[in-house]
Amino acid sequence: MGSDNLFHKRKARKAAELVRGAATRAQSPRVLIVCEGEKTEPLYLNDLKADLRIRPAAVKIAPHNGSSPDRVVAHGRALYEEDARQGDSFDAVYFVFDRDKHPTYAAALQALNDCKAAGKPFHAVTSIPCFEYWLLLHFGFTDQPFDAAGKKSAADRLIAELRTKRGFKQYGKGQKGIYALLKDKLPTAMQGAARGLKNAAKTGEDNPTTRMHELVAALQALSET
Repeated sequence: MGSDNLFHKRKARKAAELVRGAATRAQSPRVLIVCEGEKTEPLYLNDLKADLRIRPAAVKIAPHNGSSPDRVVAHGRALYEEDARQGDSFDAVYFVFDRDKHPTYAAALQALNDCKAAGKPFHAVTSIPCFEYWLLLHFGFTDQPFDAAGKKSAADRLIAELRTKRGFKQYGKGQKGIYALLKDKLPTAMQGAARGLKNAAKTGEDNPTTRMHELVAALQALSET
């Protein structure tokens, strides 16, 4: 009799814990961010996440070792589906990648659009030509196109422009502390990125543009500061 009572008490306690867990999840969205780069973008986003004091479990940042956009999308979809099979899928998945010279850029965007049409909470966070345009916007708005010239790619030329800015003379991929260096200029970058997309919608010219401000805004909404 005593053992039966103990069993029922444990079962009831387990059920109560599951209910509390479900209630907590209903109020706490979980976000997955899959990055093309292994270092630059994840370092920036992890520093932003820490500064906003977002709960570690609320946002998972998954670097993908510099893979092409189609591989980034495939990796993110696999992580999302694996999580869904466990009964608790991510509320939003952000795919961070550049156009740069990637031949699979358009195909990756189309795949994400197809997934969104099917009801998946997928979001493309693209930068044209590369992530460094987002960093450059912290110093003021520019819609000067960046194109390849000679042996230099569009990304090379943009990075060269970034290196003319204070504190960025020695900038290199995977550099730590970028977020802290630019934090005070974040509102300028947010406004500039939104302005760039608005202009691109009018002119049809998307070089340069970035959607990083949309991801930053989503993370700010999760802030516990």
